[in-house]
Amino acid sequence: MIRRAAIVAGGFALLLVGAALLVLPGPGIPVLVAGLALLSLEFHWARRLRDWVLRRAERVTPASRGRRIAVGRTALAAAAGTSVAVGVWGVPGL
Repeated sequence: MIRRAAIVAGGFALLLVGAALLVLPGPGIPVLVAGLALLSLEFHWARRLRDWVLRRAERVTPASRGRRIAVGRTALAAAAGTSVAVGVWGVPGL
């Protein structure tokens, strides 16, 4: 009984914090999903909502590993290029 109360209280607390972080700076969506995951241990409606949110998240994530690697390589090349430019020309104003 105490375990269930702790799960429910923790889940709703995470939902409230996640909702606040949607308008404040911070990771609102992952906190909301964590709250739903905790509540899904006890409630079927939370399990259905969590599954729906995760299915929607899969639609917006990169589809393949190759694309993620390409994005990582592009970011690495941009960082390297910036480092070389700063090394060659220095930091303006210093």
